[in-house]
Amino acid sequence: MYQRKLIVSLCILLTVVLLQSVISFWAHQNSEFHTERNRIANQMLAEFFSLRADKQRLKVWLAEYLLTENANTDFRDTLSSRMQAQLTDLDQLAIRDQLYSTSEADLQHIMAQVKVISLLQSNLQTLERALKTQEIALYSDDAERWRILIAMFDTFQDTDLAELLQQAILQQKQRAELTEQDALNALLLVKRAIAAISVIAILLTLWLAIYLSRALSRPLQNLLSGTQQLQQGHFSHRIHESGSTEFTELARQFNLMSGYIFAYAEQEKKTQQATEQLVQTRTSELQNALTQLHHAEQRQKQLLTDISHELRTPATSIQGEAEISLRGKDKDIAEYKEAFERILAASNQLNQRIDDLLFLARGEDRLVQVSLKPLLTSTFMGMALNIIKQHLNSRFELEHCLVPSLPEDQWLLLDVEKFAVVLRIITDNAQHYSRQHTCLKLAFSADQNELRLQLTDQGIGLQPADRQQLFQRHYRSAAARQARPDGLGVGLCIAKAIVEAHDGSIRLDANDIKGCTVTIGLPHFCGTEDENTDC
Repeated sequence: MYQRKLIVSLCILLTVVLLQSVISFWAHQNSEFHTERNRIANQMLAEFFSLRADKQRLKVWLAEYLLTENANTDFRDTLSSRMQAQLTDLDQLAIRDQLYSTSEADLQHIMAQVKVISLLQSNLQTLERALKTQEIALYSDDAERWRILIAMFDTFQDTDLAELLQQAILQQKQRAELTEQDALNALLLVKRAIAAISVIAILLTLWLAIYLSRALSRPLQNLLSGTQQLQQGHFSHRIHESGSTEFTELARQFNLMSGYIFAYAEQEKKTQQATEQLVQTRTSELQNALTQLHHAEQRQKQLLTDISHELRTPATSIQGEAEISLRGKDKDIAEYKEAFERILAASNQLNQRIDDLLFLARGEDRLVQVSLKPLLTSTFMGMALNIIKQHLNSRFELEHCLVPSLPEDQWLLLDVEKFAVVLRIITDNAQHYSRQHTCLKLAFSADQNELRLQLTDQGIGLQPADRQQLFQRHYRSAAARQARPDGLGVGLCIAKAIVEAHDGSIRLDANDIKGCTVTIGLPHFCGTEDENTDC
């Protein structure tokens, strides 16, 4: 209800403002119209005065010329040009005056002035022709020449030009006075209209302000009284629901709010209890997290124990071999050589364990840094075969099959030192999880984009559930833990990181017979190193 009153009041005020704007625009246009009419009339009057004055000056020049025959002709030409320009301006002003005519009398007056201007233009042309061609020289008598020239000035086509020009000036004076009066009347009308609409707008605004303030003050006072009661804690107080629809709804909402405050207080207590319960739950979860942290610490201790075992085994082997070699009598060179070979093997094993542990200490998320250099595929295959043979125990045999035919310019990017670690890891795994005196198979294959290396063993095999987890750090399958209890479970994780740093891939697949196959794929290229194109 009150909203409707506001909308209606605003619409009324907007209508008054628009009406005032329209009246102001009309008043401005009307004032501009009459002002322009008056300006044109005054300009024409000024041009007529100037034309009459210049014509008198030309008559004076003619008298001087007839008396002395030595008058300045430039002054004559200047006067003629100026009079011609004045007549042209009068003609243009008459055309413009037609656009601002408001009655038939205006049009008749303009047409009369146009006739006067046309007659004066013809007379001026006749005078110029007579003065410049010196037709007056044909008359020998000075009195006759003066009479003829004066007749040209004052009479043309049986019309008294002086009287005609004087009549035109008088008529233009009357028109100038009339247009000035019209302009003043239009301005007065504008002032009266604006004053009237302004007074109406002020009175209407005052009335609307009083009406709206009265309609607003009483409901607001009731609402203010009700809020003060609620502030003092008198929740039983109810605001009288009366007045406009909006204020009635607002009072009803206040009454509902006071009724719900007690319910909200009870709800707040319940919420507080729920919060305390939540705190207890979070405390329990924190306790569980601490327990898990304790378990992680225990696993870390177990990892350190495994690391100690991994390092202690080759170190103890080195120490034992050295003590046996030094114990008792001196031995021959062959025995010492065998002891040194066993010590060297144990040292290599110790170095490998240290390298694996250093890689493990760098963290899982850190990228492996590789120094890639181009290497021919034929050289790579020979290098891989030699590295695997070096790490292969004498109790195992190795069958290998090279790619039958590869382009001689086929090459790949490789960090030889780090890739040797990958070959060592897969060879060690194949030996540790295979039966002794079995055969390992090494095969190479290639397609358009990739060179593949496959190492197949006859070991403990591969379960499908373990396939995706074998490359996770510290993960070992049940069969792997049974076959080798002292393993760390980091070899395949290290191998995958190094291969992926070469933009390659590594995977494990089960064989048809007992065992598994490790497949390593590396991208290779054809052509020279600068061309860098896929095969």
